[in-house]
Amino acid sequence: MIFVRAKIRQVHLCPLFLLAVISITSAYGQESGVASFSLESNVLIVPAIEVQGLGSYKIELNLVEGSRFKLTTATKIDQAMTENVYQTATAKMILPKVAVLQGGIEIARYELHLWLEDSESQLFGLVYVNKLSLLSSSGREQICSDYGCFELQTKLVGQDDGEISASGDRRVEQVFWGRNEIKNISARQSLPSFSNIERVGQQAAPSAVVVYGDFCMDQSLDSLLGEPVLQSTQHGTGFFVSDSLVLTTTKVLLTFEDGALGGAIKLPLSADGANDCAMYEEQLSKSGGQYILERGAGPIIQLFDGRWALGEVVWTDDAAGLGALRLVAVSDDRTRPFASWAPWDGSVDNQHWLSLRVDDVSQIGETATVHNPDKARSEGGWFVSPDSSMTCSINAASERLYLAHYSDGGSNGAPIVDNTGVVIAIVEDQRNDSAGVLCPLNKATTTKNSLGPLPRYYADSTNLTVGAPITAALIDALRIIDPSVNSNPAPRSEELPIRPAVSLENFQRFEVPLMNDEFTESGFPISELNSTAIDIAKQATLAFIRETGCPNCDENRLNLNFAVQCLCTGFAVTEHLIVTNDHCVMALSIGAKTTFRSFYGQDVEAELVGKSSLDGETEMNLRYSEIYGNVNSEGVPTGLHRGDVALLRTSQAMKLIPLNIANSSTLEPWQPLITVGHPVTMARTGPWVTGVGSFLAANYFTRVSQAYNLPAQSGASGSAVVNLKGELVGQIAYGGIASQLEQETVLPQKYKLFAVELEVDVLESTPAPYSQYSGIPISSQISLGAPSNYIKELIDKWAPGELP
Repeated sequence: MIFVRAKIRQVHLCPLFLLAVISITSAYGQESGVASFSLESNVLIVPAIEVQGLGSYKIELNLVEGSRFKLTTATKIDQAMTENVYQTATAKMILPKVAVLQGGIEIARYELHLWLEDSESQLFGLVYVNKLSLLSSSGREQICSDYGCFELQTKLVGQDDGEISASGDRRVEQVFWGRNEIKNISARQSLPSFSNIERVGQQAAPSAVVVYGDFCMDQSLDSLLGEPVLQSTQHGTGFFVSDSLVLTTTKVLLTFEDGALGGAIKLPLSADGANDCAMYEEQLSKSGGQYILERGAGPIIQLFDGRWALGEVVWTDDAAGLGALRLVAVSDDRTRPFASWAPWDGSVDNQHWLSLRVDDVSQIGETATVHNPDKARSEGGWFVSPDSSMTCSINAASERLYLAHYSDGGSNGAPIVDNTGVVIAIVEDQRNDSAGVLCPLNKATTTKNSLGPLPRYYADSTNLTVGAPITAALIDALRIIDPSVNSNPAPRSEELPIRPAVSLENFQRFEVPLMNDEFTESGFPISELNSTAIDIAKQATLAFIRETGCPNCDENRLNLNFAVQCLCTGFAVTEHLIVTNDHCVMALSIGAKTTFRSFYGQDVEAELVGKSSLDGETEMNLRYSEIYGNVNSEGVPTGLHRGDVALLRTSQAMKLIPLNIANSSTLEPWQPLITVGHPVTMARTGPWVTGVGSFLAANYFTRVSQAYNLPAQSGASGSAVVNLKGELVGQIAYGGIASQLEQETVLPQKYKLFAVELEVDVLESTPAPYSQYSGIPISSQISLGAPSNYIKELIDKWAPGELP
C-alpha cells in the first residue's frame, strides 16, 4: 500500500460539507457504482455516496492543487446501495473504487480516502491511496479428478504483478479477503450429525465473546496506519449474562499497566523494541505523520457476528477470579477511533445471553464448553468441546469441575453449559494429569493411535480443563449490577447459528478450497479413506524416541509400550536405513547413535550417517537471485538445513517393509497424499497418527522443497509423504503460513506473479466452520518438506548402492 500524508488541520465536523453553501436539487432514481476521475477535466465524479445519517448523494469534486479536491456540487438522490461513504463523525470520505479515465477509457483504478481539511472552502486532502488491480476480482475454478470435483475461490483473476527493479527492489501488490467474502461463501458439505450436547453448545455459541484487556491503538481521526492496533494483551473468552453484561475471568482483564506486557501480542506494524504506547508514538511521529496512540480504553471484545465493542469493568472478585464488564460502545470496524463508535443499546444490539445455575459438580453429567483457544486462533473461534463430568472420578468429591477436553489460556472465562444450555461453570485454568490420577480415562494410551485418517491434527493433550462452578453469591452479585440477570432469559432458538463454510485459516490463502462431501477439507477423497497405502505408510514409520542410542537393543525384543515421548518421526527406505529431518538431529554429530521404535514395537539402534546441513543443496535458482539478490551472507540461501533431510543406519535389520521411492516430479496439484507421524499434542491417544490431504505444488525457486495440504506439528517432523500406491513422494519438515508457501509455489508457477502479497488481519476472528471432529485443530493446514527425488539423491550420496 502507498500512504500519502497530508498536513492535517483542525477538522470541523459538519453534517454534509456545509450544504448551506451548495445548491441542492432533488433527483430521482437510484445511482451507484464506481467513482471516476477524468485526466482531461480533472473532475472526480461520485455517482452515489452514503452520507452517514443524511442519506445518499451524487457529488463532483475538482482537483485544484497538488492532491486537494474542491467539492463543487452535491445532489441528493434516492437511497442507493453503494460502498462509497462519507463519515460525518470523522469528516472522512472513503471511495473504495475510483476509475481513472483517459479519453473515456479506464486506464487505472485506485482506492482513495479524502479528508475535509477546510469546511469553509470545501477542500479535501488526499490522505490515502491504494492502487488496485484493474481487472482483479474474485473468481471460481473447478478442480476435477477421478474422485470428483470441488472449487477454488481465488483473488488472482486478472491480478497485476508488482514491480521488481534490476537492483532487486520490489513494489508489492497486495490482495485482501474481506470479512463479508468469508461470510458469503455458502456451505458445500453436509452438517455433522450432532449429539444433543453438541447441538446445545452450538446454540450457546452466539452468547460467547473474545475479550482483550487492552489495545495500544492509534486514535487519530484518520489513522495513517493500515493496522492502527499496534499491541494487544492476550485474548480470553467471556459470555453475555444479560443483553449488556459480560462475565469473564480477571486474567483477561489485565491492562498493560497491570504488567500484562509479558503476554502482549506484538503486531507486525509494531515499532521494534518498543513496549509502550508513548514509545511507539514517538518513533512513528519521526516519520512525519500525526499519531495519537492510546491504551487503557478497554476491555475490547469481539462478538460472534464480528462486531467489536468497548466495555467498562463494573465488578471483580479476586478470590473467585471473575470479573464483569458492561458494554458501552459498538462498531463494525475496529480500526476506527473509539470515540466514533456508536453507543451500545443492549435491547437492539444483542439478543444472545445465557442463564446461570448452581449445581452439584458430582451430578452435572454432560457438558459443552464454548471457548476461543489460543492454539486454534488462526482457524477461527467459538469452538464447542463436549464432555461429561462423569469422565473424571475426582468430580465425585471436588469443589472444581474437571473436564477431559483441551483448553488453553484463550479459553479462560468460557461458559460451560449443561444439556439444557444453562451455564453451570466457567473455565478458570488447565491442569496436567498425564498419569490419570484425577481422570483415569485421560491417562496417555500405550497403544497405537486408532482415531482414523485426519485432515488436521487435533489437540489431545494430557491437560484437563478446570472449571469454577457457578455459586449463589456470584448470581447475587451480578443481579445487583444488572437485575435482569437470570430473570429475563434471551429467546431460545432451536436453529443452529450460521457459521461460514470455510475456516478463517483458509482465507490466509490466495486460493481458497471449497470442498464438498466427496473430499476432506484438505482435499483427500473420502472414497480413499480406507486405502491400503495408509497401512503401508504406518508399518514403515518409526518413532525417534532417544538421542543416546540403545547399546543393548535386541532385534528379537519387542516393546509394546508406545506411551513414549517422540522427539521426531522417521521412516524406513531399506531394512537398515531410516530417514528423518536434519533439524531432528541438530545436536548429533556424524557417527552418533540414537534409538527408534517401529510400528511393531522393535527398538533399533541407529547411527547418523548424513545430514543435509553438511551436504545439501546451497543455491537457489537464477530467478530467485534476480528477485531477491544474494540475501544470505553465509552462502546458504536454501536455509540452515538445506532441504532438512538426515539419514541413519541401523545395526540390526528392521522387521518391516521399507517404502519404495517414487518420482516426485510427476506430482500434480491436489493429488491425494498420506502422512503418518507422532504429533506431540496428540500423545494422549498414542502415536502413529494418519494425516490425509493433497499435493499443493513444488517450490519454484529451489528443488529441495515442495508444499502439501497436509498437517504438520512438533513431533511429526520427519514423516514420510506417500501417494495412494504407498510410495514415498516427499517428507514433512515444517508447517507453513499458507500464503507464504503459495508465494513460493502456486503464484509463480500458475499465475506468473512474483510480487503479490496477501494482507491478513491478525486480530480478526470468525467462527470456525461446522466439523465432523469435535477436537480443537492445532496444526497448520499446509506443510512443506523435501521431495522424494532430492531425498533419493542424498541417500545415494551417503549410502551408495544400498537402495534397491
